[in-house]
Amino acid sequence: MRNKKIISVFSVCLVVMVALAGCSLLPAKKNNEVNLPPTAPLDCDGYGELFILATITGDFMPAPSGVAVSPKGDIYITDAARQLVLAFPHGDVSATPQEIGGEGSGLGQFVHPREIVVDKEGNLYVLDDGNSRVQKLSPDGKPLATFGQRQDFSAYFSLQDGYDEPLSALAVDKSGNVYVGLSGANYDISPHAIVKFSPTGDKLWEIQSTLEGDIDLLPFAWPDGIAVGSDDTLYVAHGANGVGKVLVLPQRDGQPTKDGALHFAPIGKGQGELMHTPGGIALTPDGDVLVADTYNNRLQLFRSDGTLKAMYRLKGLSTSEFDKPTALAVAADGSVFVIDSGNKRVLKLHLVPPAASDPAA
Repeated sequence: MRNKKIISVFSVCLVVMVALAGCSLLPAKKNNEVNLPPTAPLDCDGYGELFILATITGDFMPAPSGVAVSPKGDIYITDAARQLVLAFPHGDVSATPQEIGGEGSGLGQFVHPREIVVDKEGNLYVLDDGNSRVQKLSPDGKPLATFGQRQDFSAYFSLQDGYDEPLSALAVDKSGNVYVGLSGANYDISPHAIVKFSPTGDKLWEIQSTLEGDIDLLPFAWPDGIAVGSDDTLYVAHGANGVGKVLVLPQRDGQPTKDGALHFAPIGKGQGELMHTPGGIALTPDGDVLVADTYNNRLQLFRSDGTLKAMYRLKGLSTSEFDKPTALAVAADGSVFVIDSGNKRVLKLHLVPPAASDPAA
């Protein structure tokens, strides 16, 4: 009888171990001409199902940094090592990419290009960090305008630390206003900021946050991602602890306001928690907020009020797992592009929405 009890207990433990493994080892699926499900249940850890639609990688792209998708489906990727923009017209990632720009300080040239966004006309905006400016280019790469210059951002330099590249985040709204995030050299004592430029390059406002000093409006630090909603509300992924890693900042008459502002996603490794400084943020066609949880190696999907809907990760294959995902872009069809920086690649993903039966759905 004693032996039967031992066997029974062992069997129960084995079942529990398998179930727990199933929560954490569900493999990502590749889209081999299969029908993508409209919804799927979350696993017992709160992770949703995803499909890898395409992988962009190669010697032509040693340091992918930013990614954007045009309304027509053209894909643009900045490479911070080769100092250029790679273009895949019509989204054909199997083709040899076209190259825009190159290293230099002239118009249409870059030094350490980071974020890239595309406006409704298909024009490109590139965060040209090493040149302390944002460049606006036509879809085929012709220079159209610049926003900011070195002296505009010198207050965020720390020359004693050898730090003079503070531009860290970029967004453009439907009217062509440009938003730039600025990250100081030191988390606690340096000023950090968000600046808004008009379509003609005039500075409209600037808000600062210094964690051990003055805060103009609300606390934030190291803004590494900005997305702007159709109502011009800003969604900022940043690094400040104690308030939530995502700042929702409304605007009224074009000016930022505390009314309706909120923080969500506290620091941590659990559901709805984000570690350190999230490296990317984007809005889905449904108005949800997708965040690259860089140091937890996953993506998290929130409603605009901060309620968690689902988490997504790549598991099951050693070559598949995220390694520090950063910049994000969401195409009109809802497909997601993410810079998987540690693996030096860009992934195109389909994130399956949670089933209606899930509490988060």
